[in-house]
Amino acid sequence: CGSGTIIAEAQKAGIKAIGIDNNPIAITISNAKVMAAEVFDRNHIEELIENAEQLPIKKVQQMPDWPRKHFHPETALQIMRLKHFYNEMNDFEQGAFFGAIALSARGCNHYKWSSNQIGTIHEPLRQIDFFAKFRDKIRKNEPHLMSGPSAIVHHHDTRKLSQIVPVNSVDVVYTSPPYFDALDYTSYYTKFVYEIMDEHDRLEIKKGLIQSFSRYEEDMKQVMIEVRNVLKPGGKAIFVVGDKKTKDGVINGGEFFSNLIDWEPDYVKQRGYTGSSSQIWDAINKTDRKEQIIVWTKA
Repeated sequence: CGSGTIIAEAQKAGIKAIGIDNNPIAITISNAKVMAAEVFDRNHIEELIENAEQLPIKKVQQMPDWPRKHFHPETALQIMRLKHFYNEMNDFEQGAFFGAIALSARGCNHYKWSSNQIGTIHEPLRQIDFFAKFRDKIRKNEPHLMSGPSAIVHHHDTRKLSQIVPVNSVDVVYTSPPYFDALDYTSYYTKFVYEIMDEHDRLEIKKGLIQSFSRYEEDMKQVMIEVRNVLKPGGKAIFVVGDKKTKDGVINGGEFFSNLIDWEPDYVKQRGYTGSSSQIWDAINKTDRKEQIIVWTKA
């Protein structure tokens, strides 16, 4: 489920939704998006910040070396002050905390990094009020919280999906699996979060994700078998995939996934990246990537 956009949209539409991911940061962000609005308490936000501001300096943990060099010292201090109270935050507050770290990293580097790529360090680092960024994240996303029961999010491996989702129980599986470049979901801005949240060993987590190109085909076969197992007869699987450019040409994602196992898709629809940030990268790199939507029905 990645960062939980799909399950949040399902919840918004009144659909009972289950999210699965083997990345603990993805789980935190997903839980933030689907937390019930009734749990939100703005007074608790201000209480957290007030406690962080008053925390004696001797109790503040030092930020690890790698992330610290990317932040202004005052911003880094604020981050670590608020991190001290991380376990007192609810799901929504924890997600906002992670988001504010990413925003502040960009801000300290004069916003010269892209929204999804870390660049070089820009000296002198700019001081960013981390507490203000935290409040901004809360304020921006609070209106999207929904009333009623939340979606269920599991920290689990999709290659073993039927261990936690009963066979023949799901109407629709909708996902965007990692593309063939085995995209590193522990890098870029989440790398700051892993390094700062010292209970998460980034390299160990990475080993458990589908990010090894040498095993990609084998792993995704297992995922598709599990997806088919948990679907009800007549249920739909919908995958959004993409092309991969190689030295020998382009691997078409629709063709790759259509032929992984003995399961004929209903159809494959291809589209370009018009209107997205990927369109900019295509222009820079002189590429013309496509993505495909593949739909299967369980017989």
